[in-house]
Amino acid sequence: MKLGKTVKIQMSAAMIMALLGGLLCKYSQSYISAYDKPMIDTTELMASALPKVNTNDEKARSDAEEEQPETPAPYAPSLTAFNLAFLYGEGDSQEKSLGEEAAETLSRKDSAWLASIYQVGDESPEKVAKKLNIPDAPLKGLSFQKVNISFYNEAGKQISPQSNIQEIMSLANTYFYYAAPNDYDAFLSYANQLWESSHTVQYSISDIYYCDGSLEGNTVPLPETVPATPSEAQPAVSEAEEETEASKEIGPGFALKEKETASTEAETIEETEAPKQNPCPGHVDLHIKAVITGLSDSKKGLFSLDTLGSEKNDSIQWPGWTEETKKYAASLAEQDWAEAYGLTLTPTFISNPLSYEEIQNYMDRLPDTLSQSRTKLIYYALSSVGRVPYYWGGKPACAGYERNNFGALAEPDEKGRTLKGLDCSGWISWIYWSAIQKRLSSESTSGLASLGTPIKREDLQPGDIILKTGDEGHVVMFLCWESDGNMTVIHESSALVDNVTVTKMSANWPYIRKLID
Repeated sequence: MKLGKTVKIQMSAAMIMALLGGLLCKYSQSYISAYDKPMIDTTELMASALPKVNTNDEKARSDAEEEQPETPAPYAPSLTAFNLAFLYGEGDSQEKSLGEEAAETLSRKDSAWLASIYQVGDESPEKVAKKLNIPDAPLKGLSFQKVNISFYNEAGKQISPQSNIQEIMSLANTYFYYAAPNDYDAFLSYANQLWESSHTVQYSISDIYYCDGSLEGNTVPLPETVPATPSEAQPAVSEAEEETEASKEIGPGFALKEKETASTEAETIEETEAPKQNPCPGHVDLHIKAVITGLSDSKKGLFSLDTLGSEKNDSIQWPGWTEETKKYAASLAEQDWAEAYGLTLTPTFISNPLSYEEIQNYMDRLPDTLSQSRTKLIYYALSSVGRVPYYWGGKPACAGYERNNFGALAEPDEKGRTLKGLDCSGWISWIYWSAIQKRLSSESTSGLASLGTPIKREDLQPGDIILKTGDEGHVVMFLCWESDGNMTVIHESSALVDNVTVTKMSANWPYIRKLID
């Protein structure tokens, strides 16, 4: 009986415990402690609060912002800097400043002026007379024996030909700082006028003389000064005018008689033995004096030539060329413009040209049997030494110096050269074209290797070419042999002087070509 009662008590207790356990389990599942709470992603929360953006629109806007150029701050003009180097024309692409455009314009004037001088020196006396619009009849059939070209500064000191562009633009920069720093057209007009007045040329032709030393009177009384560019002179006389001119007194000892008078006298004179004629056709010498005015404080310097800035102008507060304003211009002209403004204004646009005496010394070494064409070729090649800058890929636009713009500013070539000129094969082509009017059918080094006739090294004559092709290709013109077995050549050199030069070398190269007889 007690046992049954005990069992009932135990069963009741178990049921109570089970009920309590179930309640506790349910309660524990409904309670979450602070450690069990999930963490909230605030980034997602913030993103969800923002308006949704089309990803394609966002990328387009980002690309547009990257492509949008920064607007440069307005440039403040200065007396100590070349202002046009920081200014660009309306709509220009920031690739070429107004300063660079002005420098290129003036450099073309330098080139044309120098070309006109050299072109005169390479022509016949008769052609020179026609170019300068002076009587040419007494000079027919004559040749220049000597051509002397000299350059001087405003002080009368002989100099190498130099460009005064940087000095001219320094004056213009100083004046237009007061007048109108942004007025490119006025700046260029001022600079052009100053360039014209700072370049002068004088030509003179000697008396006619013969190989035996005898003289005739002065053939042509040349004017002291002719235009800076001979092409600016009046047109040459026509054939009809030339015939009339020949009947006038032209110079000492050249009082030419009228045709009718001469023919009447000839009829009355008995036939006599004709006088022996001088086998020498006669020669004349040409002297060219060119003056380039620099930035000096003399009465003949650039400051004195400046008609616009020489006077004080109160309306623009320009004080004139005082000691202070001259100092600003001179200081700017002495700056390194290549480093400061990216403008390479080479002060010397030719390099060590040969004098007449040096050219003649080389010509005296030529064989007496050399053809006239080869003689002309060599003389023209020697006279071009130092006058044609080296420029990679440069080819001639025409024969002669004029219109080729040698020395004018150009886009940098592969080595950064900025003076327009010729490369080695272009120079060979130009020499043949200019000296004997033979334009070669190819103007590349590899092309020249297939022209003309191949010859042996021992058969070389002045004017023949020697060349090698490939990456290190080069071509030279043979001049003469030297006693040590090497040869003297003329060539456009990029390795030595970046100009035409005369060099002694072995030139033991595979291609030797004869282009003329």
